[in-house]
Amino acid sequence: AYQFLKRCLRYYPKELQPQTLNTDKHSSYANAITRLKKEGRLRADVEQRQIKYLNNGVESDHAPIKKLVAGAGGFKIRKRAWSTIQGFESLRMLNKGQFDFWLRRDERKTLVRERSAFMNRLFNVEVIFN
Repeated sequence: AYQFLKRCLRYYPKELQPQTLNTDKHSSYANAITRLKKEGRLRADVEQRQIKYLNNGVESDHAPIKKLVAGAGGFKIRKRAWSTIQGFESLRMLNKGQFDFWLRRDERKTLVRERSAFMNRLFNVEVIFN
């Protein structure tokens, strides 16, 4: 928890650090936050909220990705893991309709074809439609 929080905070000056950290009830977070405050890496006025359900939105959003990774048998090489997870997440976003504002048409008949063409351009794949 300490290493994770330290890495997350290194990009933010103290005035832009969060005022509240929502964590689960694992003791490692409390210890890490206390240690970071003592070292001066974290603002002294940061409040930690250890409420079990506050981070469920974030936790549940990547659950489908975890299932896909487990189904793929895990990863051996970090570079491949990164690109594969990007592909998984891009397809999820596409299926959830989060790219539809970039597409030209809203008709159901052409939407699927436009989504496919968008993914082909995104991943540089050559496909011929009949």
